[in-house]
Amino acid sequence: MVTNSIGEPIRIADVIGGHVHPAACVTHSGTTLVAYNKEGGGGRELLLSHSTDGGMTWSRSVPIPVIRDCSIYPGSLTTLSDGRILLNWSCYRETGETLWREPQFSLSHDEGETWSKPQSYPIADHTNYTCMRHAVVEWSTAQWVCPFYDRTVLYDQGTNQILPFGDGRNHGMVPIVRTGDGTLISGAPQANAPVPVGVPGDMVRGLRSTDGGATWQALGVFPHFGVAGYDLTVLTNNWIILTYIVYGVGHDGEYSYELAVSRDNGVTWGFDAAFEVHNPGRRIMGRGWPRLVQIDDGTLGTVFYDLEQEQPGGPGVFVVRTPLAKLG
Repeated sequence: MVTNSIGEPIRIADVIGGHVHPAACVTHSGTTLVAYNKEGGGGRELLLSHSTDGGMTWSRSVPIPVIRDCSIYPGSLTTLSDGRILLNWSCYRETGETLWREPQFSLSHDEGETWSKPQSYPIADHTNYTCMRHAVVEWSTAQWVCPFYDRTVLYDQGTNQILPFGDGRNHGMVPIVRTGDGTLISGAPQANAPVPVGVPGDMVRGLRSTDGGATWQALGVFPHFGVAGYDLTVLTNNWIILTYIVYGVGHDGEYSYELAVSRDNGVTWGFDAAFEVHNPGRRIMGRGWPRLVQIDDGTLGTVFYDLEQEQPGGPGVFVVRTPLAKLG
């Protein structure tokens, strides 16, 4: 049974098309940040907008000025435990006939007002799938678990090294989160992700680890992953929210977004009480890449984009506010 009580989308910004792929986070002071490409497929700037009233109103979007000479594939935003904001993206590169992507990051010490000089991850064997769309897992003050499409690794910022993570498997470009007691939940649809794609192997439909990634148990419950995947978010009450896309039966495309809750560290998931957070009654155009953030103790925000030309205002990036109480 899906609970249907949908909030109205709030427009964050107008966009044109392509790989808009918004990323979102909430700072320690409660400001919500959203970064996106206005015109993807190699946009030359990432735009940043912020809201200080829980997503009700949004600032004028401005380019993040430190990104230069880069055709951008958007990435992710992560609020680190010390308050820094980590921004990830990848640059499209070409050497002869070889296409590859170079993942980079920048840090903000003032909640997105200014950013450090971009730094490339120390990867020697880039591929065209060395890119990351999901927030990192902060493993320690200097180490982040990075779920790149073609590898899942641990990055040590202190030594600027790429290290193995867990049992070494590639989870793919999926969300990975860690709960308050250290339990890891991975959105991996397969036990070991083929890159870029391949014949489905050992389908696990989600993974769970209680030993730091050394071993993983198949959940066997997550829905179809699809092109745009889904999102995982750990709330302050230690609930885990899976944000997933409902695809058309017999039709390509996204038709709604739903939230399912685990209240027991990822052991069980409430798909029988899933909450439909957005359904425009038509196809959502552009692979909306929904991202969920906890705006405050009682409110969630689902950020996505929709390229439907006929909607009021045209293509845009939006947020839907959902009272946490709606999830039961």
